Amino acid sequence: MQISIKDVVTTTDAYNFHAHSQYCDGRDTMSAIAAAAAEAGMKYFAFTPHSPVPIDSPCNMGKEKMDEYMEEVDRLHRLYSPDMVVLKSLEIDYLGDDWGPHIDYFQRLPLDFRLGSVHFVPNQDGVLLDCDGRFERFARYLKEGYRGDLRYVVEKYFEHVLRMLERGGFELLGHFDKIAGNASMADPEIEHQGWYEALVDDVISHAKSSDVVVEINTKAWDDKGRFYPSELWWQKLKDSGVAIAIDSDAHYAEKVTAGRRDAFTRWNNLK
Repeated sequence: MQISIKDVVTTTDAYNFHAHSQYCDGRDTMSAIAAAAAEAGMKYFAFTPHSPVPIDSPCNMGKEKMDEYMEEVDRLHRLYSPDMVVLKSLEIDYLGDDWGPHIDYFQRLPLDFRLGSVHFVPNQDGVLLDCDGRFERFARYLKEGYRGDLRYVVEKYFEHVLRMLERGGFELLGHFDKIAGNASMADPEIEHQGWYEALVDDVISHAKSSDVVVEINTKAWDDKGRFYPSELWWQKLKDSGVAIAIDSDAHYAEKVTAGRRDAFTRWNNLK
């Protein structure tokens, strides 16, 4: 079942297009998460396990689980339809020109839509390191893997986001400044640098020309008081006219709506 997520996000708030379960790094079953979504009044709910990747990553689903995952989404869709449409998707990691939403493997999968994200950033020697997750690990990677060059990490991250947009093959752009979570802990002023803002401007421009939906990710709102992308850039997003999806990126059933109400209120209060 193909669906236009742009049509959904421009007509209702009763959706969530980013959620993880036991098939990757989520902490609850798909059944429990779907039940919580239905209880919350969702009309459209998508599962987006972290995609298979050709490198070692405990957070990503293996290819051998794909059929089982697809069957479970279909089962839940039948269970909750027509009150809630359960969608099958993947949060597809862009690793470079050889691996991302655009490659044949992901294009041939019977997904309802594709979510494209960047989590892994190559170091100066081309070794991919996961820059998401705990700051302690990021700080170690920064020192030992990236030679202490924070600007390199940030610029390379955004370079991958831009390249992913250029290659295409997906409908929803996930948390496009997620690197800021750890980078801003290493340097609290980094998001206020002119060169950083220029990177954000490039992403928004590319997203507009690519006609993708841009996610506002609310996962960190309750714990860390921030969204991805940062509210610093929301007026730019609104002025650009890009379509926005506000998603919880839930890893627990109890978090399916976390942060979404506040995000909608803040977004709708923009001029």
